[in-house]
Amino acid sequence: MVRVRLFAALRDAAGTSEVQLTAAPLGELLDGLRDRFGPRFTEVLGYASVMVDGERRTDPAAQVADGAEVALLPPFSGGA
Repeated sequence: MVRVRLFAALRDAAGTSEVQLTAAPLGELLDGLRDRFGPRFTEVLGYASVMVDGERRTDPAAQVADGAEVALLPPFSGGA
């Protein structure tokens, strides 16, 4: 299984902070999340960073291996 962690607006749109998915190419994983969580999630995902095991990924054909962690991080602001 692949652990997908959702942060900030993506977490709010999905109503959960984490889901487990079967290993697949990155594009398939993201398409499944779009289908599952709907238009607001899809909108925010369009400008989010996708990290796989701590490294930014953009290639939808890249295989996400069993046991990997995917983090979806929308842009955020803050600080002092």
